This record gives sequence, structure tokens and C-alpha cells, in this order.
Amino acid sequence: MKKLFIQFYLLLFVCFLVMAMLVGLVYKFTAERAGRQSMDDLMKSSLYLMRSELREIPPRDWNKTIDNLDLNLSFKLHIEPMSKYQLDPRTLHRLRQGEIVALDDEYTFLQHIPRSHYVLAVGPIPYLFYLHEMRILDIALLAFIGISLALPVFIWMRPHWQDMLKLENAAQRLGQGHLDERIHFDSASSLLRLGVAFNQMADNINTLVASKKRLIDGIAHELRTPLVRLRYRLEMSDNLTEAESAALNRDIGQLESLIEELLTYARLDRPRVDLNLQTLDLAEWLHERLDDIRSVNPGFDITLDTPQRENIGVADTRLMERVLDNLVNNALRYADRRLRVGLWFDGDTAFLQVEDDGPGIPPDERQRVFEPFVRLDPSRDRATGGCGLGLAIVHSVAQAFGGYVTIDSSPLGGASVRFCWPISPTLLS
Repeated sequence: MKKLFIQFYLLLFVCFLVMAMLVGLVYKFTAERAGRQSMDDLMKSSLYLMRSELREIPPRDWNKTIDNLDLNLSFKLHIEPMSKYQLDPRTLHRLRQGEIVALDDEYTFLQHIPRSHYVLAVGPIPYLFYLHEMRILDIALLAFIGISLALPVFIWMRPHWQDMLKLENAAQRLGQGHLDERIHFDSASSLLRLGVAFNQMADNINTLVASKKRLIDGIAHELRTPLVRLRYRLEMSDNLTEAESAALNRDIGQLESLIEELLTYARLDRPRVDLNLQTLDLAEWLHERLDDIRSVNPGFDITLDTPQRENIGVADTRLMERVLDNLVNNALRYADRRLRVGLWFDGDTAFLQVEDDGPGIPPDERQRVFEPFVRLDPSRDRATGGCGLGLAIVHSVAQAFGGYVTIDSSPLGGASVRFCWPISPTLLS
């Protein structure tokens, strides 16, 4: 609210200041024009009276005679030799022609006395002095008006800002996965229609997410049922050779794996993922999982690096198993024979890293591999290269944990994929 208030207030104050300056300029122009006209009439009448009064008096006594006259004026009338004033030729010519000449710097008016080398000088005039000089009172008045503008701006903006905060909080909760979040404004609120549109959008999102879940669950059920029947009939068939039966079983297994990957990715591809957090010894858990992986892949040298003694952290073991399996399986597809798995901690952040000695991943492709169904090696088919969901699932799990995934080059020669997540329950909640 502070930034919006300052912007609106400054805009209003600048508009007020410009308007006040324009009014002041118009007033000044009008007042000066009226003042000059009045001064012209005054000087002409004064000059006529003085000529009649001073006709019989020597010029050297003119000022003394004027001082003795009780004119009751706020400014001074006096007669001076024309040579006293340093005038440019154009101004001097105007003065000799009978025009009234203004000396702005001295706030004085001059008019030539006919058939003489003298001028009638009127001034300095206090009115003109105060018209050109802005007094401290005027500045204080402008400052007071400017400050007083802040109060109505604040009173007008406060209810709008409160409604905007409610809308912002509702949008944040909706983005965090609370799909039942709705907002309700008073009927007098200026954001009422915006609140109605937000609720309609939230209803549509909720409907789409629920429809997507039903669709995926239905597809999984419909696909798994014929696969189970197909596997049963395969087991009961006596017309296939052992090699054909193994190939069909392998294809069915890949289809089942693909369905499981799709279901996992669909569950993670939501604004909010429910986590089943547990406190566990991550190093021990990782050691057990790697023993199982080594038994299935005896042809690879898989090492574990856990430099810290204390490896207690918080995680969802079900999702962490998917992360480890996908990272290791992705590395096994491209590795020659070596894999290295590392686990360490930095403050409240845990790092799980899987490295291989394969060809690696080009730097310009390292972000694209987190997209679903992206496989960088076109020579591999699904039978050997996977379905392209492994790293996409890892990336989705990292987002659900509030962490991130990075890819770099490994000292082993291949790729190094690092999965980072907060291990504090307060950071994961």
C-alpha cells in the first residue's frame, strides 16, 4: 500500500501544484496588466497636476515642493534628471515619445516631462515587490495544503487496498493448491465484480483438476484391466516359445511402468501435493536402497559417498524412492559402468547427487530434459531409453518439496544431477 499511496499522492499533489501555478500566473498577468493601466492613469493625472503646480517653480525646487504636498500615497513621487537612469536606446526613445517605462528591477515607473530633461519617477511600489517575491507564508500555505491532501487520499485508498490484499491472499492460497479458496466482497466494494470473476475462475480450475483426476484414474483402471488379462492369458498359453513369452512379458512390464509413471507425474502436476513427511536417517535409507539397485544391476560399479556422520532429515520416503530410482535408472541408461551417489547437508538443505561416466548432457539441453516426454537421444526407442518422464517426475517432486534440481558435468565424465530440498519440517510445510 505504501508504494501505491505515494504514487497516487504525488500525482495528485503535482496536479494541484501545476493548477495552482497556472492560476497564479493568470492572476499575476491580470494584476500586472491592471496595475500598469492604473499606474498609467495615475502618472498621467499626476503629471498634469504637477505641471500646473510646478509651472512657476524652478526645476531644482520641484522635489521639495512635491515632498511638501500631502498626497497620502504608499509610494514615492519624485523628479529626476533623465541622465540618472542607464537606459538602452530603444527604451530611451519610447520614454521621449511619452510612453511610461517600467524598471522591473527597481519596481519603478518613469515618464518623461515634456519640454525638459527630467522624468517623473514613481516607486519603488511595494505592491509590485510583493507580487514578484513569494513570501514564507505562501510557501507554508502550499506545504499545508499538500500535506492535507494525504488524508483524503489515505481515506479513499484504504478500503480499496484492504480488498486488494484479500484478493492477493486468496490468489496465493489458490496457487498453493487450496482449490476451495473463495473470496467475498461487500456489495459496496469497487472490486465486487473482480471478486465474482475470481470465484468463477476458481470454480473452473477446481472442476478441471477434478475432471483431470477422474480421467487419469479412469484411464489407469481401463489400461490395467486388459494388461492383467493379457498377462494371465500369456501365462496360460502353451503355443509360445520361451523367448516370445519373455519378450511379451517385457513389453507388458514396460506398459505397466509407463502407466505408473504417468499416474505419478499426474499426481505431482498439481498446485498442491500432500506430503507424508517422516524423520529418518537418510544415509541408512540410501544405503539400503542402493543395495537393492546393485543386486539388480551387477554389471555396474555403484558407489555411495556420505561424508557427514549425522544424516537425519525430513522427507516423504515414497516420493524420495521415486526420485532415487529415476535418477539412478536415468544414469544407468547412459553410463558405461560407473555410478556415484552422494548425500550431504548444508544447513537446512540436503543434497542428493547422482553422477555417471556416460556422454553427459549438453549445457543448452539441461533445462529441457525436465519437460515430460523429452528424450535427448533419438537413436533410443522406448524399449531402451525410457518414456521421458523420469527427470520430469524428479523436477515435480523437487517443486513439491520446495527445492530444486540442477544438472552439471561430472568429474567421472558424464552428467551430474543434483536434487536439493529443505530437510526442516517448518520449511517443507
